Amino acid sequence: MIILFTEKKPNENSIIVSSKSNINIDIYIDSFLSIIMASQSIKNIMKYKRKNSESIIFDISLLDKQFVNAFINRITQGLYTFDKYITKKIKSLKIYIYAPQISSQVKEDLVTICQNAKHTRDMVNEPSNKSTPATFANNVTNLFKKNKKVSIKILKFKEIKKQGLGLVDAIGNSSINPARFVVIDYHPNNSKKCICLIGKGVTIDTGGYSIKSTASMNNMHMDKTGASICVGLLKALSNTNYKNRIIVLCPLVENVISNNSIKPNDIVKAYNGQTVEIVNVDAEGRLILADALAYACKNYNPDYIFDFATLTGWSERIHCHTSFTYFTLNDKLSNDITNIGNEYAERSIRIPPWTDYLQLLKSNVADVKNSDFACKNSDGLMSSIFLMNFIPIQYRKNWVHFDIRLNSYNNNVNIADGFASFYNMILKI
Repeated sequence: MIILFTEKKPNENSIIVSSKSNINIDIYIDSFLSIIMASQSIKNIMKYKRKNSESIIFDISLLDKQFVNAFINRITQGLYTFDKYITKKIKSLKIYIYAPQISSQVKEDLVTICQNAKHTRDMVNEPSNKSTPATFANNVTNLFKKNKKVSIKILKFKEIKKQGLGLVDAIGNSSINPARFVVIDYHPNNSKKCICLIGKGVTIDTGGYSIKSTASMNNMHMDKTGASICVGLLKALSNTNYKNRIIVLCPLVENVISNNSIKPNDIVKAYNGQTVEIVNVDAEGRLILADALAYACKNYNPDYIFDFATLTGWSERIHCHTSFTYFTLNDKLSNDITNIGNEYAERSIRIPPWTDYLQLLKSNVADVKNSDFACKNSDGLMSSIFLMNFIPIQYRKNWVHFDIRLNSYNNNVNIADGFASFYNMILKI
């Protein structure tokens, strides 16, 4: 699918989108909810309109300006399909958008968001036999090999052990496909700020010895969504010659069962020297992120830290159309996230910043534990608090933890979860 803007007048294959209900239209938009609902039905509308045409024009000239960015963001991703491994493909359809009410710069920004969100979702949807920790790392190298501002370091399992990334090692090096720890450094000349993006990269999550049910194991090849988003964001930002330094850290593991797998109540030393009782092996994402967060702070002295993970499913349980939940101590960043999300129809909910809950992390046999906290039914909060424990106090103010949805091709929000919000949030720095 190609997303192009046009100044040509729409033709007979146009889909008319309007915020006025008294004209002959195909899609009526009067709220962000109506945009979300339209994105869920857009494939059926396209089938009806397509007929024998090789292209479709969305005429959004009558759409209120406040809805334009949101509509384009949602609809183009609502049309997303992962068909890489389908032998007999349907001929691709060119998508044009007629939007005379917005500037050429806004159009360029929207194309950047939509194209890189699509690439991100392609990475997420790769099955685990095609995207192991090693192949994911190699694909990242190939993606940036022509960018002279980007350098990449891939730590293999021996180096992971040597560096003291004990939690990444514990989860990832029991598999036949051992862990990788990818460090991508985008370093433009005269950069003033350093931003760390950290993404959970579990290429398959069976739960380990805390094994998931068959139903819960389905789609767990998408548990690498956080790492994929980080890579996609850097690709988008580097192509715009973004001014600040960006460090992307991707701990990549398979959480599977083998003779060497960690077991419930095993104790492992983390990168920052703390000991962790692993009560629940299926709470592995917070473990590998904890090491990566500590590594980022020690080695890069970041001005901002943003981590992304399909961690607890809170964004799906709290509300049906929430793209992500997030934890931060920074009210300004929180306001930015809300305002940008409103512009792009990406709903979010802030996890309460209750730092006094740190005391509930204590283990009877180690410094902290990763699960089974006294605060029940609050996994979104407690997983955030667990991660904060591995961030030195001086870095916590400018840290945001994003607990996101799986970026499947058929999720019910039809979105690469929060991609537009994350991209624009970083652009503001």
